[in-house]
Amino acid sequence: MNYRHAFHAGNFGDVLKHVVLLELLSALHRKASPVHLIDSHAGIGVYDLASSEAQRGGEYRLGVGAVLADPAAPRILPAYHAALKALNPELGSSGEGLRRYPGSPWLLRQSLRSDDRLTLCELHPQDIETLKRNMGRDPRIAVHHRDGFEALKALTPPVPRRGLALIDPAFEAKDEFTTLSRAVQAAHRRWATGLLAIWYPVKDQKSIDRWKADLAAPLTAQTIAVELTIRPAKEARQMNGSGLIVVNPPWQFADSLKPMLDFLKARLAREAGATARIETLVEVD
Repeated sequence: MNYRHAFHAGNFGDVLKHVVLLELLSALHRKASPVHLIDSHAGIGVYDLASSEAQRGGEYRLGVGAVLADPAAPRILPAYHAALKALNPELGSSGEGLRRYPGSPWLLRQSLRSDDRLTLCELHPQDIETLKRNMGRDPRIAVHHRDGFEALKALTPPVPRRGLALIDPAFEAKDEFTTLSRAVQAAHRRWATGLLAIWYPVKDQKSIDRWKADLAAPLTAQTIAVELTIRPAKEARQMNGSGLIVVNPPWQFADSLKPMLDFLKARLAREAGATARIETLVEVD
């Protein structure tokens, strides 16, 4: 599949990814000690929903648009709604006024405190220049024009050592899942205490469940999968859902996330048989 961000900004996969990411950042920032945040496949950081790319499929309308149409969204997803409001000051109570969508680099940048650090990596030659413009000059942020998997190997463990790596590849290569598994396993060996958040698309549920089990098998830390499908995941030719594998999730993270996940299922489901689940892949006493 081709998952260049600009064509899919604000779709159901983005919504899940960013709700989970914001909850992880909130948990990290409960402690005063600084963190290092890494985004291995950053994209451009901010997306214009009026652009030809976003309008081509209009996926945001059934993603963030469907979420914002529910008046309960600010209460159930306070951090996510606040981020959208910060980027879209004219955002109305039913989602009117939504003009731009924040990518993960923007969300990560907004979370930074004075001693935190952020490293963004992007390989696409046009996107890296747009990313630099969108991020601006900030001594806390390093932007690298490099392959995300190679960068993950070079940058872990980071300094400071406490932190998070978001790994969100484009899934353009046929062997992307294999490459992703190896990169995550290697990063975990080097950075055993690091919080890793790995986004993935769901087409066929059986094959994705086998991949999750294979990825998690050598890991030695608590690992969960947060997953949302918008219809039964049986048709391998389309994206039926998405998920995030979280290595070293914060304490009680699944409990705090569950009502948010249930809300997203209710708002984003397109067919009967949609699912929302948090699955333990590795249990550590």
